[in-house]
Amino acid sequence: MNKIRLALIGVGDMGTGHAMGFDQIENCEIVWVADPSESNLARAMPYIRRNNPGIVASYLELLEHLDTFDAVVISLPNYMHRDAAVPFIERGKHVFLEKPVAPTLGECDEIIAKAEAAGVILQIGLTYRYSNIYRRMRRELDAGRLGDVTMMWCKEFRDPFPPVDWFYDASKSGGALIEKDCHHFDIFNWMIDSKPRRVFASGGQHVLKDGQPNVITNSYTHYETRTLTSTSIVDHAWVIVEYENGSKANLGLCMYLKPRNLMDEGLEIGLLGSNGGQMIAKKDKTIDIFGPEDRSRDHIDLDHESDSVNGGHTGSQRQRHAFLNSVATGEAPYANGRIGRDALLVALAAERSIKEERYVYISELS
Repeated sequence: MNKIRLALIGVGDMGTGHAMGFDQIENCEIVWVADPSESNLARAMPYIRRNNPGIVASYLELLEHLDTFDAVVISLPNYMHRDAAVPFIERGKHVFLEKPVAPTLGECDEIIAKAEAAGVILQIGLTYRYSNIYRRMRRELDAGRLGDVTMMWCKEFRDPFPPVDWFYDASKSGGALIEKDCHHFDIFNWMIDSKPRRVFASGGQHVLKDGQPNVITNSYTHYETRTLTSTSIVDHAWVIVEYENGSKANLGLCMYLKPRNLMDEGLEIGLLGSNGGQMIAKKDKTIDIFGPEDRSRDHIDLDHESDSVNGGHTGSQRQRHAFLNSVATGEAPYANGRIGRDALLVALAAERSIKEERYVYISELS
């Protein structure tokens, strides 16, 4: 099989991860890298060791070289997703697009409609869909381990976003719940296996407040500490999601821990079932399943390394292999545009609920 030729658009933090990951896969070739930032390129290019891509400052320059690549991998700020993705979709190129699909439903729907009309692959970077741990959780549910999932929770307690302006500008990122928690809303949708009906959320700014000097330190990126005074996103929230089948899910978000989440459970995602059983995932590494009636406890340590690269996001390397397989075979991605849209709907409803202090019905948005 001929190698699938890729153009990487954006090599910031996520894009550098993709550069590293795709470079290690033999059945693809990185032929272009597009990024206007010299510092991004200087950091990312050393990770590309097996390939020798051309470099351009603007992704628009790639439109002059359409016959040299088959697909694009877009890792740009959220507000740029629509403008970057659509020109390539319209020209028949397959697209791997980082999450969220877009910061607005209109832009999201345009991207999806264009991809469906063009008949190209559109895969969204909802990496948990490809993770060993969450796929195992889904398999346990399919085996009837909990009966029906009736309640879920997610404790997303963490340090701030990187000190980059667009993260803190809701008009560009969509807001904290869109930028960060579309991942977790997707897990709710996936495990509960029902359509969200309505959302209620309460949130605000406890520590990282607009108009004051906020010293931002982030534990997982290369950015140095920086002081930001403008922020229009929440730094905390509680979100309740109600589903058409009656199930409920609750997400807690905190964005100001220092230096990061040091609690033993780390990221915690839990499920309760109609048969009284319980299942909890911690740190993207382990699952514990309790009961129901026999008071049993199964502790499962998952392989959390083979589906990623060098400690990157869980499922990150498997999603790259899956994208290449979809391009080669035409098989629909597991994390397709419609899946991404469903997660975005919950996040959009949560952001609106905070602003308007009320339940927001999904039907209002879609």
